[in-house]
Amino acid sequence: MDCHTPFKMGAKGPEKDLARGLSGHPATLRLGIPPKLDSDWNWAGSATMTAFVGPWGTSYAANLTPDRETGIGTWKESDFINSMRTGKHLGVARPIMPPMPWQALGKLAAADLKAIYAYLMAQPAISNRVPDFQPPADQR
Repeated sequence: MDCHTPFKMGAKGPEKDLARGLSGHPATLRLGIPPKLDSDWNWAGSATMTAFVGPWGTSYAANLTPDRETGIGTWKESDFINSMRTGKHLGVARPIMPPMPWQALGKLAAADLKAIYAYLMAQPAISNRVPDFQPPADQR
């Protein structure tokens, strides 16, 4: 879940910002123009480890807290499991974008996915509206 907990600069370098645990890419952090990548195998990430640019476009780590407005607080257990099994983002049916490893998560037993869902729902709700996915510039 490192990608969903923003990092902050600590005394010894980057460290998880546990006050914003699992809240995804910070809403107040705007990225500049994405770097031009010279290969389909190259990708780049933000210093917070919550935004990623690659041939798929720019994806942002989602808010996985149970906040009802900006997180997954309105998701039912079945919604969560279905998203992990199909790789489709709830509500807009767009693919869940890299680097989220939904393919591996989707192979977990139902009991394991239920346990992950229960863990997420037991976390503090944090209001943080993550930016929307941005397709590559040539597909906008």
